[in-house]
Amino acid sequence: MAKNGLRDALEAGTFVVAPGCYDALSARVAEEHGFGAVYMSGLAVTASLLARPDLELLGMAEMVRQAELIASAVSIPVIADADTGYGGLSNVDRTVQAYQQAGVAAIHIEDQASPKRCGQTGGVRLIEAEAMAAKLRVAVEARGDGGMLIIGRTDAFRVNGADEAIRRVNLYAETGVDLLFVDGVSLPEDFRRIREGVRGRLVGSIVEVDAPARTRAEDLKAMGYSVAIHPISSILATAGALHRLMAGLRASGDTRQGFDQMMTYQSLNALLGIERYHRMWDGTDGAHNGARQ
Repeated sequence: MAKNGLRDALEAGTFVVAPGCYDALSARVAEEHGFGAVYMSGLAVTASLLARPDLELLGMAEMVRQAELIASAVSIPVIADADTGYGGLSNVDRTVQAYQQAGVAAIHIEDQASPKRCGQTGGVRLIEAEAMAAKLRVAVEARGDGGMLIIGRTDAFRVNGADEAIRRVNLYAETGVDLLFVDGVSLPEDFRRIREGVRGRLVGSIVEVDAPARTRAEDLKAMGYSVAIHPISSILATAGALHRLMAGLRASGDTRQGFDQMMTYQSLNALLGIERYHRMWDGTDGAHNGARQ
């Protein structure tokens, strides 16, 4: 599935599973394991770049730059978090164009007031549904014929419950967005209720909040969702692995205890494509030889 093939996949009825990523390497690992798309999480990017929580601390230019680096490293579509659109209607217009130029296949914009919080936490503040619909209309117009998908997201589920979340995304569906996303859902019965009440293609977010996720991607597929994302699994795994590594290194003075969980040096270089550069330098790469002639 090529970067611009996300729309085709959805129109063909293909269920898309997109693991979360936060940099080019995490996206490359997902691609190596055969996933058809990746999801750039705002929380994961903020944690990896700033070691701070998901409070819209990164600006649009920083998020777009990270998305561009990720998109340039893989041949599969990148779905990206665009927070609130980073301001008013004119900001949304610029945000959409910037992500599209970065080579991103889809973005979601949410109906939180800025500065936003992670949708899994408390204290979320929402803007009026009509104001959000106006943002989404601008987003749809701004992408023009570029083909990037626009996802309308609501964080109303944890604030006001399923009925308000359903009302909002059904309103957002009328703006011409391609997908709808109700964040903060964890239980299968709530995902099912959302699916039954919403008109349009749905994204489901599977999150491990201090325990294994209660819903699986296969469950969402059976319910009729179009996309399942695992937004923070990779950053949680990385943080956990680093924590264990540092603890063991501090306690024993070496990394023997955790070595079996590491990728080997040779395997990492293979993943990074070092052989291509060796061929280039050694003059055995056809493109290189042509350049020399």
